[in-house]
This record gives sequence, C-alpha cells and structure tokens, in this order.
Amino acid sequence: MAADGPRAARTKPGPFMRVLRAWRVIGPEQRVCALAALSLWITMFLPWYSETGIAVSKSSQAVSVTLTAWGAFSFVELAVLVISVAVLALLFARGERRAFHLPGGDGTVILLAGGWAGLLIFYRMLDKQGTQGSKTAVLTSGIQWGIFLALFAAIWLAWTGLRIRRTHRAEPALADDPTVHLQNRPPARRERDDEPVAVPATVRSARPEDRPRDEDPEREHRGVTREDAEQLSFELPRDLRDS
Repeated sequence: MAADGPRAARTKPGPFMRVLRAWRVIGPEQRVCALAALSLWITMFLPWYSETGIAVSKSSQAVSVTLTAWGAFSFVELAVLVISVAVLALLFARGERRAFHLPGGDGTVILLAGGWAGLLIFYRMLDKQGTQGSKTAVLTSGIQWGIFLALFAAIWLAWTGLRIRRTHRAEPALADDPTVHLQNRPPARRERDDEPVAVPATVRSARPEDRPRDEDPEREHRGVTREDAEQLSFELPRDLRDS
C-alpha cells in the first residue's frame, strides 16, 4: 500500500483536468477568445443551407432539405473547422505553459485566422444562393440562420485576437515549459567556492598583513624625525676626543 501512494502521485491528470487547469492559467482575454473559437465550431452543427427541389410534372411537388456545415462539407467548411480547432489548441498549449513563438504573436495569428474565416463564410453565403434547373426538376439553394451566427463568431474571433494583441501578454518562458528538460543544458559558468581566486601581486603587496613588520608605510612621506636623529650615534677619533 505504501508503494501505491507515490505511484498514484506520479500519474498524469486526465484530459478534463488538463483542460480545467489550462483554463485557470490563461488570461481573461484568452478565455474570451476560447469561447469565440468554440462558438465557431458549434455553429457548424446549425443549419447553414437549404435546398428546395421542384419536379417539373403535372403534379409539381416541392421537397426542401436543410443542411448543416457537415452536410455540405467543402473547402470553406474545412477551413472553418481547422481555424476553430487550431485556435483552441493554441490556447490550450499556452495554458500548459508551452514555450513557442508565432510570427507576430498569438494575437496577430488569431486576428488573421478569424478574419480569414469570416471572408470564407461570406463568400459561401454569396456562392450558395442560386437556382439550377433542368427539363425534369428545378433546384433552388439558399442560406439559413446558422451561417449568420457563424459569420458573427468569426468576427468575434478576429476581435479577440486584436484584444490579445493589444494586451501584449508575454509568452511562457522556456524555463516554465514542462516539456523542456533543463538538466540537459550546459550549466551556467560560475565560480566554484573551492577554487582559489587569483589575486594580482600589486594587490597582495598593498595588503597590511603582507608587508614586513619593520616597514612603516608613512615613513617615506614624513621624512627623518627627531626620534630617528637621536638614535644616530657618531664615534669620534681619539685625538679629537683628548682635545
């Protein structure tokens, strides 16, 4: 039972806990951006298009079909899906303190992604409306209310990218990234405590403890004093001493 405790502590959290932790780490403007990207993805399940077919015969019958973005999947819907998922993945990575740099910053990338999604949706709104007919049937295509919400979500996503760009939030540092092993890097150059520090000879000679005991540093500046003169003794010659 004692081994189960450390083993359970080393287990990685589940996806739900990871998402919850990332949500707590990111800033308020990044949370709004995540809601905008999530709403753009949710709108793909709403009715985007409608198709009405009328058979040309004596008893003309109209058949209407409502399609979501998945029902009429094309390059536009694929691009919208990739943009929404990519923005959510970016914010999730920032919540887990992943250190990587995007050209122009996260805000610029999200701004361009939201603007591109809005342009594609607007193009799809103009392209999907029309009538196609033949000798036996007439097909009329139109748009539904779900595509308008998708356009609003794309504009909202671009606005959140602009807001993130204006906040100038710093990217996670490399030391905070849990996926980077800092132990593998060469250690910083520093002085060890056990290594003696080399001191120049001029500095050593200037230390008081390195000077000779009989050396007086102020003696050369003050000249010969009276005490030095009294210590001097002269021995006179014998003839001069008798006189």
